[in-house]
Amino acid sequence: MPRGLPKATRLESLRLASALVPPGTPHSTPGRDPLRARALLAALEDRYGGRPVLVRRLRGRTLLVMSKRDALRVLSEDDDAYAPALDQRPFGLPTNALRPRFIELAGQEAAGLTEGVVDHARLDARWQRLARRCVYGDGAAGDAELTRLLESLTRAVRRRAGRRQEILSGRYDARIIDHLRRAEPGSLAGLIAQTPETESRGLMQAAFWLMGLGSIAAGLTQTLALLAAHPVHRKTARKDPEYLRACLREGLRLWPPVPALSRVTTAETEWYGTVLPAGTTVVVPVAAHQRSPRLPYANAFAPEIWLDGTAADEWWARPGCDGVHLTLAVGTAFLAAILRVSRPKPVGRLISPHRPLPHTIDLARLRVTMRPLRRDPAAG
Repeated sequence: MPRGLPKATRLESLRLASALVPPGTPHSTPGRDPLRARALLAALEDRYGGRPVLVRRLRGRTLLVMSKRDALRVLSEDDDAYAPALDQRPFGLPTNALRPRFIELAGQEAAGLTEGVVDHARLDARWQRLARRCVYGDGAAGDAELTRLLESLTRAVRRRAGRRQEILSGRYDARIIDHLRRAEPGSLAGLIAQTPETESRGLMQAAFWLMGLGSIAAGLTQTLALLAAHPVHRKTARKDPEYLRACLREGLRLWPPVPALSRVTTAETEWYGTVLPAGTTVVVPVAAHQRSPRLPYANAFAPEIWLDGTAADEWWARPGCDGVHLTLAVGTAFLAAILRVSRPKPVGRLISPHRPLPHTIDLARLRVTMRPLRRDPAAG
């Protein structure tokens, strides 16, 4: 095999650009199928022997990583040569102390979703309200504009819209100063105020946590719909918190909130005999790996893989940072509070236990009807 990195042809680059969801973009981007690129990736892998491929993009070349070994190299937290494209790294905070409080808040907010039809807009509004209470305290519960500003700012950063990013950043910072100043006990803002080494970076720290907690909303809607369509899994999940957590992780695997991960090299890096300069973008198409055809459970709802060790050997199933663990714990508590008193029934046939799950899901059409749970403890 020749040394050096292969270069995708112009046609391959165009096809990948139209199929791959850009890094950091939500899974539900209209008109984009994050898994449509699987055939392209498989063809590239066969053609170039699994080596990373240089792809032409509007802002220069991007290194597309496909193998497990190369993905682990890029995503390793021990290698400073690869930095997140969006600086979302948390600062050290003893957040475990807040877990009981956050779980309590999750139960309070979930109580508003136990009757009637629940769609993504309704669930998202409740979850984002919970995220603001966790990060800034009860005083921020109703500040929906804060969440909208952060979402707009994040989009501007991804698009490198410098002027708009500057304006939105100023508006966002001005809005959260009072929330941070309150430093409510039981919130991350209160914890930041008590931790001198992070207080000066409180704006960034709080924004990171609000964005991280907020990003799981789609996964919660997807998991609730999956449980509605799979009564056997739902009955087990209602009784077993660990199984419910596995169901949530499975909902996130099937339709990940961020289908591709991006890193930027901070120094020269050597790849198969080719030296890439600092500032090179490296993309890992996680969604395509999580539903690769080589996985027998690729298009099925299979929460057991997170409990029996099946997923343990997959690089995309790594445990994650403390923030991921906390978010999963709060998300699991949120779903548990809903299932404790009500039973979701599917509306429509977007998800069916009798056929492979679709590659994409339209959150706007995803909804369930909540019905009171029968007194029989065996009821699903």
